[in-house]
Amino acid sequence: MKSVLRHLAIFLLAFAVGTLYAVLVGMISGALRGALISWPIMMAISWTLFGPLKLMRFVGFILILPVALIGFEFYYSARRPGTVADQYMALDRSHYVPGTRVNVKSPNQSDPDASGWKFDELFIGADGFRADPISTRGNPRRCQYALIGDSMIYGSGLVYHDTFGPVLTELGIQPCVFGVTGNSPADYLATLKYVSQRIAPGAFVAFYLYAYNDFVGVNKYFTRRARGLAGKFPTIADLTERFDRWRRATFTFAWFHAPRVKAALKPWQYAVDGVKQVKLRYAHDPQNFDPRRPLDDKQRLALKLFFDGVADSAKDRNWRIAMVIHPDHAEIYANLARSARTLVDLDPRRGAALAMCKATSFGCEDISGWIYQRMIAEGQNPYFTDDRHFSRFGTQIVAENFIALTKRYSVVAER
Repeated sequence: MKSVLRHLAIFLLAFAVGTLYAVLVGMISGALRGALISWPIMMAISWTLFGPLKLMRFVGFILILPVALIGFEFYYSARRPGTVADQYMALDRSHYVPGTRVNVKSPNQSDPDASGWKFDELFIGADGFRADPISTRGNPRRCQYALIGDSMIYGSGLVYHDTFGPVLTELGIQPCVFGVTGNSPADYLATLKYVSQRIAPGAFVAFYLYAYNDFVGVNKYFTRRARGLAGKFPTIADLTERFDRWRRATFTFAWFHAPRVKAALKPWQYAVDGVKQVKLRYAHDPQNFDPRRPLDDKQRLALKLFFDGVADSAKDRNWRIAMVIHPDHAEIYANLARSARTLVDLDPRRGAALAMCKATSFGCEDISGWIYQRMIAEGQNPYFTDDRHFSRFGTQIVAENFIALTKRYSVVAER
């Protein structure tokens, strides 16, 4: 009996100590999986120390670090709660917390070409996506046209009126815009699952694949897809989400993950047709474009899994689906700095992704050339001068391209 109680006591102590040290790992690790993976490892190490090695007499010393630091962090986070974007996001990254309203503390009131121009308030509508802070109106309930993507589709840095929803409405169609910042193809599947019942038969659905960060490896793909299981275990998911929010609000997390000092942005200006001037601010000479490596096997596999996932979700739904690939601003600027009349492809990943897409049943579009030609024709920057996201002009021309795609793919109106 004593032996059973002793082993039970060792297990409970190992569980407690292992949990505390896993929490420490969570505050240091950028990804939540660091804490989750380390949890059983820390418990196993603690059990070894207190069981076979019989070091239970040192438990007080072992507990000093986690108890002191975690105690301080509870006090710190309670006094100064963090403000991070993830606290407004569903655990599976499919959407935001409905009804969220955030006031921007320091809106850009001086530079209309830079990010955040007169952007002073954010509102998330009842469906979990951006909506008008004044009227609270956002996406329609039923979707005949849908855009799914990351921060480029979400409209980072833009007031709501200049995002895709209002812009496309002014162009004659009322779309559903399902953009979530920081997302990647695995998360687009979570969004599609979340909104699929709202998408009408015969609807046009465009997925926007951003060359900057959407060509992920299979490891990240599966990690993100695993978060999609959150809905099957709501209690565990809720506790995990609460822990994730708390750890990101700690001083330790901020210390390890505070943004590094960025290189100062320098003003650059390029003449188009000898008259119009395209302005931007960039840290180095824009024509010095870093070569991009071709897609590797892991990235190809992740992209194929994404295409297969979309096909499976769209089965028997009669949707018109297009995969729309668009470039990073660095590639566009490199062409501009080199005085290219038409876009020279500097990123081989886009071509490879387009070829993979054409092996599917989807429509496949690379709008990099379209963006570049419109920039040259209009003499305007499709990106913010200080940021890689679409400017008001960029949103306008991509929206016009979306209108053209709906006609090309013969969208059938719901009856």
